[in-house]
Amino acid sequence: MSATIQNPERPRWLTPLRADGLLLACAVIWGISFIWQKWANEHVGPLTFVGVRSLLGAIVVAPLLCKGSVRAALKDPTRRRSLIMGGLAAGACLAAASAFQQTGLKTTTITNAGFITGLYVVFVPFIGWFLGQRIGWTAWVAVMLSLGGLTLLSFSHVMSVDDLAGFIEGLNRGDLWVLACAAAWAVHVHVVGWAAPRSDAIALSVLQFVVSGVLATAFAFAFESPSMDSIGAAAAPIVLSAILAVGVAFTLQAVAQDVAPPTHTAILLSLEGVFCAIAGAVWLGEELGVRHVVGAALLLAAALLAQVPPRSTRGRNDEQQRP
Repeated sequence: MSATIQNPERPRWLTPLRADGLLLACAVIWGISFIWQKWANEHVGPLTFVGVRSLLGAIVVAPLLCKGSVRAALKDPTRRRSLIMGGLAAGACLAAASAFQQTGLKTTTITNAGFITGLYVVFVPFIGWFLGQRIGWTAWVAVMLSLGGLTLLSFSHVMSVDDLAGFIEGLNRGDLWVLACAAAWAVHVHVVGWAAPRSDAIALSVLQFVVSGVLATAFAFAFESPSMDSIGAAAAPIVLSAILAVGVAFTLQAVAQDVAPPTHTAILLSLEGVFCAIAGAVWLGEELGVRHVVGAALLLAAALLAQVPPRSTRGRNDEQQRP
C-alpha cells in the first residue's frame, strides 16, 4: 500500500504541512477523548457506546456528502470500488479497535490504556514493511523516540528490569483487550492510507462510520442489554465523542492520509499521549512532572524527525515520499 497515489479530486489547499496540522488536531481530540470514554463506561456497555457514537458520527458528517468530489468518486468505477472496499475494511477495523479499547478501559487504567494503545506507532511500520513498503531510517528512529516518550508519559517512576517484569506479569485481561485495539488501529491506519487517495475522504469517513455503527450495534444487542435509559445517562460523553472523536477527528485523519503515508501518520497521531496526560491532569487531578515533560519532548522530537526523510531515499521511498 502506498499513500502516494494521485487523487484527481484532492483539494488544492491540502499540502503536506496542512495534513500534519490535521493529524495534530486528531491527536488533541483523541487524547482528551479517553476521559469521555471512561465516563461512558460507567453507564453503557462498550459495544453500545461504539455503536451509538459511530452512527451519530455518520450523521454529523453526512451533510458534507453533497460535495461534487463525492459524486465524482461515486461515478468513477475504480474509485467507487476503492471507496466500498476501503469503507468496509476501515469500518470493521474501527468497530473492532474502538470496542476492544472500550472493553479494556473497564478493567485497566487510563495510564495503561494510553501507553498500550500508543503501541500502534510500532505496529504500523512493521505492517508496512511486511506489505513491501520501504521504511527509511528516520522513520524507525522516530518510532523509537515515540515509544520512549509514551513510556515516560505513562509511568510515574523510573522502571528497573524488575519493575518491567512486574508490569508484564501484572497485565490483566483489560490490557490485552487494549493491545488488540492497538493492532486494529495499526491496520486501520494502513487501510485508510490505501483508500483515501483512491476514493473520497468524506465518503470514506461516512461509510466507515456506518459500517462500524451497524456492526457494533448488532453485537451490542447480541452480547449486551442496551437501553434508552443507560444511553441517556451517558449522553454527554457519547455526544462529545461522536461529534469530535468520530465525526471530526476520523474525518480529518482520512483527509490527511490523502497525502500522509501510514508510518508518518502513526508518529504524529502518537502525540495523543501528550494530550491524554494533559487531560488527566486537568480533569482527573493527575500530576505532571519532569518525566512527563521529557516524554512529551521525545514525542515532539519524533514528530519533527518524521518531517525529514533521509537523502538516500528521498524521491523514491514509497513510505516517505509525499507529493
